[in-house]
Amino acid sequence: MTTTPQHHIIKETSDSLSRLFQEEFKRCGYKRVHIVDVPPKPEAVEGKLPAVSIYLYQVALDPEGFYTNASQEIVEVKQDDGTMKEFYRRRRLWARCDYLVSAWAQTPEDEQLLLGLILRTTLDNPYITHDKLRGTTFADSLEMDEGLPVILSTRLDEGTLSRFWGSLNQPVRPAIHLWTAVPIIPEKMDELTRVRSRELNYRNVHDPRVVEKGPSPNPFARRLDLGGGRGGGTK
Repeated sequence: MTTTPQHHIIKETSDSLSRLFQEEFKRCGYKRVHIVDVPPKPEAVEGKLPAVSIYLYQVALDPEGFYTNASQEIVEVKQDDGTMKEFYRRRRLWARCDYLVSAWAQTPEDEQLLLGLILRTTLDNPYITHDKLRGTTFADSLEMDEGLPVILSTRLDEGTLSRFWGSLNQPVRPAIHLWTAVPIIPEKMDELTRVRSRELNYRNVHDPRVVEKGPSPNPFARRLDLGGGRGGGTK
């Protein structure tokens, strides 16, 4: 399998989330639900009803996944001859992806049924398991043993929702706030050279051939005068 470039991870995250809901809709008998990943405007869903908009509206640093102590990590890379080399690289950065999920249908009742199904699907799938992830960029994410987390967020305040829908020239609609976190792995690496052997030499300080070099000028080169006169002491 050819590994896709790591910077595809945000796109493949959105694809994986869309696929999760699409499969669950079909399993529950909603086979004609369209998934829309553009800003949720009427023209985007026109002719596609019923539809569910899974809109990525924000990508930001995930404070819970940010390492404040260690800024670098050591990785092993297999070479063409089968040997392994070690490299330094900046520690992976965890990015939080926030989505607003809204339902569009002919009637408010159908929209609410879809919203309820979205909520239940999220609760039933706290992780999108590796077999359901789209693409291959998650293969190097060792911390994601269980898969891609899907987390329900707390409610957005009325002001935020009003500004969001107002920017689309739309009345406020019910929307579910979901988020996940993905690792962004740096490509730039510096080769690491480890110390393989050390040589320790010992010198006998009593050997006259050993010359110790001290500070210059040597503060002990002159004899201290303790007030007793040359070569004599007090009488």
